[in-house]
Amino acid sequence: MNLMIVEDEVGIRTRIAETIPWEAHGIEVVGLAENGVEALRLMECAQPDIVILDIQMPEMDGLTLARRIADSDPGIKMIILSGYEDFEYARSAMESGVLKYLIKPAGNEEIRAAVLEAASLVQRELQERLSREALQRRWESHLPRLRELFLGQWLAGAYSRWEIERRMTELLIEMKPGRLLAVAVLEPDPLVAGEERFRDGDSALLRFSLRSIAGEVVQDRETSIIQDLHGATVILLQSTEEEPQGDFQLRAGFTVTKVLSTMKDCLKITASAGISRTTADWEKLPVLYDQARKALQLRVVYGHHIAIPYGEEREGQDPLMPAPSDERDLEIGIGTGDTQKAEAALDRLLQDTVHQAATVEEVQDGLLLVMHTLLRIVRTMNWPLREAAGEDIVYFHDVGQLQTREQIRSCLQRIVVRLAAYALRRTQPGSHKLIQKLLSLIEEEIGQQEISLHSIAGRFYVNKSYLSRLFKHEVGEPFSQYVLRRKMIRAKQVLAEGGQVQQAAQQVGYANIGFFSKVFHKYWGVLPSEVKGAPWTS
Repeated sequence: MNLMIVEDEVGIRTRIAETIPWEAHGIEVVGLAENGVEALRLMECAQPDIVILDIQMPEMDGLTLARRIADSDPGIKMIILSGYEDFEYARSAMESGVLKYLIKPAGNEEIRAAVLEAASLVQRELQERLSREALQRRWESHLPRLRELFLGQWLAGAYSRWEIERRMTELLIEMKPGRLLAVAVLEPDPLVAGEERFRDGDSALLRFSLRSIAGEVVQDRETSIIQDLHGATVILLQSTEEEPQGDFQLRAGFTVTKVLSTMKDCLKITASAGISRTTADWEKLPVLYDQARKALQLRVVYGHHIAIPYGEEREGQDPLMPAPSDERDLEIGIGTGDTQKAEAALDRLLQDTVHQAATVEEVQDGLLLVMHTLLRIVRTMNWPLREAAGEDIVYFHDVGQLQTREQIRSCLQRIVVRLAAYALRRTQPGSHKLIQKLLSLIEEEIGQQEISLHSIAGRFYVNKSYLSRLFKHEVGEPFSQYVLRRKMIRAKQVLAEGGQVQQAAQQVGYANIGFFSKVFHKYWGVLPSEVKGAPWTS
């Protein structure tokens, strides 16, 4: 228990601190002050539980100090030492939260008894608080699991309306009337051939990892995340007040896409998702869940690392979905600043979605699919969306502004050109002279030796941490990510100009061709042999 003594008379202050055996009672004197101003300065570091204070002191009197202490921490117990027996002083002291009012000259025994009484009170209050907090923590620790079990059974259709209402009340779950609901089901994709870090037997681990990543990425308090009976991650989204349906659908797509991109960034493992339609009737939650699961099953047709919105099947026609190869070409074109390649890939995507649509709903679905693809690319590149998209960011937030096919094509083409130009700007040197030298050094030595921030910091005689932060501030991305990107862009250029895979690997500093191919494939999504001889635009 910590004790502070505030007394302007040095003799009394020393007597209380040194002649009473505080240690024998578990009391430690943590501060001595001669006035209220000094006491306030000491309190933050000393953190006393009990304060003995005089009333008459220079600069700040004891009653003013008592009020300041009570306002800042009501749990601190205060004992007044006063030469005044006046009732008004005592009353004011008690109103300021003072526990005891002792009249000078109070003896050591009287002071000791008052302090021990205060210490006992502090101890009781602490035990009561910890007991309440422990019960609250136990309930709160169980609440997420109880909610998850309830939502899982609700999605499976196990409850009637009255059971749903009762359980929602018990578990403090709020479904606000009139709000739109949507369900997304996410699962890791099957492992690709050659994957060495994970095996097929790690599927439960990967599902748990996806659930954990979703919990970290999605911080919206009105969004619930659970694992269903199949181990899939289920995200239950709720619209904000007066949020239009189109905006809510787009936000749901953005949320899911961000989770998928984070999964790929963190574990280098892809995942896919199915997204339901929307409804304001929360009793139809099992229907939305079923829609999302059916949409997810379509990844067997459309490939991996994709968020698929649910759509009614059309008799005799295939669903309008983009080809994975076109999405890949669009990503490569934007990432390398190859506007021609990016625009050509966009035309193919629009042809497969928007241009073949037969209804207004299908046009909207196709547009959302393409917008989701562009958003995924931006997230993969780790670009800030507002900076990369510029004034066109409004269409990411409200696709309903695009009313015709021509308007859609014009807008998306402008966005793609803007993103490709942004990619090129990211490769330009920063304005800082040190960073300009560093970027030039990287270009000169990128294939000669291993380039590390540690070695370069030594060559420039600067602190590694400082250089890392300066580089990211000036260039816009971490040092290692920039070096990898420059290597991959140069390797692709060598291959596109007819160079051999071995030649491309050597020019960017890879002695092992197999390892180079693996890194190249992870970065571009294609093998070096697939790029060899392809057109290149710098």
